[in-house]
Amino acid sequence: MNPLQIGLIGFGSWPQQAYAPVLKGLDSVRVVAVAARSESTRALATETFGDAVQTYASWADLLASDAVEAVMLALPNPIHAEALLAVIEAGKHVFFEPPIGLGDAEVLRALDAAESASTIVQTDFELRHVPALGFVRGLFASGKLGRPLMAKMRLWCDWGLGGCEWLDEVESQGFFPWLGTWYLDVLDAIFDAPAVSAHVAAGYAMNRTLMDHGSATIQFEGGGLGEFELNMVAVDGQEVVVSVLGTAGEIVADLWSGDCRRRAKDGVWHEQNVPCSQPICGFSGMRESIVAFVDSVQTGAPMVPDMQAIRRVHELTLACARSEAEKREVMLSEF
Repeated sequence: MNPLQIGLIGFGSWPQQAYAPVLKGLDSVRVVAVAARSESTRALATETFGDAVQTYASWADLLASDAVEAVMLALPNPIHAEALLAVIEAGKHVFFEPPIGLGDAEVLRALDAAESASTIVQTDFELRHVPALGFVRGLFASGKLGRPLMAKMRLWCDWGLGGCEWLDEVESQGFFPWLGTWYLDVLDAIFDAPAVSAHVAAGYAMNRTLMDHGSATIQFEGGGLGEFELNMVAVDGQEVVVSVLGTAGEIVADLWSGDCRRRAKDGVWHEQNVPCSQPICGFSGMRESIVAFVDSVQTGAPMVPDMQAIRRVHELTLACARSEAEKREVMLSEF
């Protein structure tokens, strides 16, 4: 099988840290083109991937290249939808960073285009690919812990302690469009069902009007209850932990370290480590997420997440953003 020929649109700090090390280590891909605005960034792309890589100042020029079969898209959030629509129109497979867009109309228009595309349109929900989360889902799929009743996704970090370094860029977007989709996707992965309603209790401590602590309570079809607990002003470090209560047991999984602790009705705790591939590039699950995209394009393997889940999570993100803004419970039927 020939390597998948990939073009990168955007080569800022995230693709440099998260994409490049993974792509350079995969025999199944070859980076053939990079589009970036600055000459210095294009020079860095050549240094990273070799003299054979074609560099462009415009993504339109990259998309016109017949050498590019698939695109990995990592741009500022306000131009995500515009660039994604251009990639879909060009008939390229695409792996993109969420959110798919900003604002209700833009998000829904981009989702409609992605659903009707003849190519693979894959979002980078890397936490869904974390092996520890796969372990959790497997236990519930097998019935060992019964059916999931309640799940909490907990993000405690110091990213906003003393003021978020991205504040000027992201404050107008709001927390949920900026960062919430990845963590809401964990809850979607556990319940595998549409959300019915969302209610956000938001706190603002050190980052002006950007929510930096609080929670979202979510009702899912089938009766599942989800909670996303956020604290960006923790004193030190980060915790990305999911806890799930089932009808026949419970489990707590650290998605960063892979440490899992579970017990069934006998009450005996069992511990197991289910780590990500090492070294971690960017964030937990990044390598697994990229490999899954490549497999979908090259072998026809099912998309993970599929388009139904991508839509559910983005609509849930819109609902949480509306709940925060309007200080009320929001029904997903509003979208």
